[in-house]
Amino acid sequence: MPENTEIIKRWGKLRSEKSQWDNHYDDLARIFLPRRLGFASTTIEGERRTEDLYDSTPMQAARGLANAIGGMMRPEGLPEVEMMTDEDALNNMDEVKDWLADSEKRMKDAFNNPKARFRQAGSEKDMDLVVFGTAVMFIGESISNLLFQSIHLKDATYFFNEEGSPEGMFRKRKFTLRQAVQRFGKNKLSLEAQKKFEKSEDDKIDILHAVLPRKESKSQPLFAKDLPFADLWIEIEEKNTLSEGGFHEFPFVVPRWDTTSGEDQGRSPGMVALPDGDTLQAMGETILIAGQRAADPPLAVPNDGSFSAINTFPGGLVYYDVDTASELRGSPFFPIESGMNLPISREMQGDTRDQVWSAFFRNILNLPVEGPQMTATEVIQRKEEFMREIGPTFGKFETEDTAPTVERVFMIMLRGGGFAPIPEVLQGQNIRFEYNSPVKRIRQQIDAAAARMWADEQIALGASIPEALDLINVDELGRFSAEAAGIPKQIVNSDEVVEQIRQGRAQVKAEKEETEALQQLSELVKTGADAGEKLTRNEQEVA
Repeated sequence: MPENTEIIKRWGKLRSEKSQWDNHYDDLARIFLPRRLGFASTTIEGERRTEDLYDSTPMQAARGLANAIGGMMRPEGLPEVEMMTDEDALNNMDEVKDWLADSEKRMKDAFNNPKARFRQAGSEKDMDLVVFGTAVMFIGESISNLLFQSIHLKDATYFFNEEGSPEGMFRKRKFTLRQAVQRFGKNKLSLEAQKKFEKSEDDKIDILHAVLPRKESKSQPLFAKDLPFADLWIEIEEKNTLSEGGFHEFPFVVPRWDTTSGEDQGRSPGMVALPDGDTLQAMGETILIAGQRAADPPLAVPNDGSFSAINTFPGGLVYYDVDTASELRGSPFFPIESGMNLPISREMQGDTRDQVWSAFFRNILNLPVEGPQMTATEVIQRKEEFMREIGPTFGKFETEDTAPTVERVFMIMLRGGGFAPIPEVLQGQNIRFEYNSPVKRIRQQIDAAAARMWADEQIALGASIPEALDLINVDELGRFSAEAAGIPKQIVNSDEVVEQIRQGRAQVKAEKEETEALQQLSELVKTGADAGEKLTRNEQEVA
């Protein structure tokens, strides 16, 4: 690994490049997510951060989109994923199906463990994503459970490889000396830090946490220092290494809403809505003042001597020449009407709010459902429109968020013995994941509905042309419809079970036919015997 001086120098360079975004991020946080302020400004814990806001619509719109994204990508707060092998024949074996289903359940239980804090970290990540366009989440493990942490963007400096995947992370952390001793041990601290610790345990030091790809790693590492990703903790001031470990996989996910060529940072719906969000705050302040001015207008009062500045604020006093009082009005005291038009102001405010909601996809995310007057074809068409609008966005989430999260968790659990013993038939086989995103589900529903309509047409045609029924593969149609409907695979019989059922049915049918044939033969023999006996009697009578 590079020397600590080089690592700190690299972090400083990357942080300087990222700092160009800090003012932009603070503007976004001020309007949409005040609790995340602090990129370029100084914040204090517990301080109020909404004193300059007059309209909460931007915050509500951002929260609504974040909740919608989380609900669609993670129903019930958990990733929707299906495990399978690369071989369809294996996937249909009962032994394999049982192990895969059990493994899926174990993974869901691990995600759902309250100590893992996945729901909380996922919610914070979603908010960062829709407001700033980039989010960071750490995926690790403690002694007995997984551990998920959402990382504030101001503390994270990351870089990507040529394929656009994150491969390195720097995090500046502040530790009290007492915390540093508890985490790393007193003897790991620099001599200067140890001296400070003797004087005051509550003094703070800056520590750099760096996760970097190693240029050389062993295929079967025995020690943490040989793992593919280095895990370094360094005292920034003294450039002293506090700890060195490693990770098997990159432990952070860095999803981005949208990207622009030449930029590593993501772009967000919040950036689209920022001008309207700023305008709403100005409008809100103006309309509040105008409303108060209408309810408590400034008064014109007579003054028989000196004049002062005009006070047009609500409740203000404006002095005028007393000699002209009788010419102006019957009473020398009267409110000043400003000629303002509150209805127009409210209409403009409503239009601007709609613009903010549109930037956060409120209308698009309302999934079309079947209405009383909608035909099956119309339902399919509306769902296709929804998929065209939102499909690319969810595809990016799957690539940069769901997939690396699930794969990292799977590998942690596999190494830790979190799954049942792997069946012998699965030894050496690749396990892949199918992510049940809303786009995939809608696409499957569309295809399944079209398949059923086609099958109905063939059945209707088969009434007059029986050969039309030969085109329908009933087994595949049933399995396809079950998958589209999200039916658990344990409910659908495997090919082996179906074959056994059909063989049993065929055997029962064959036995029944054989019994009927024997009965017919027996009756035929009996009839023949009766006929022969009757013929013999007739011959005897003739004789």
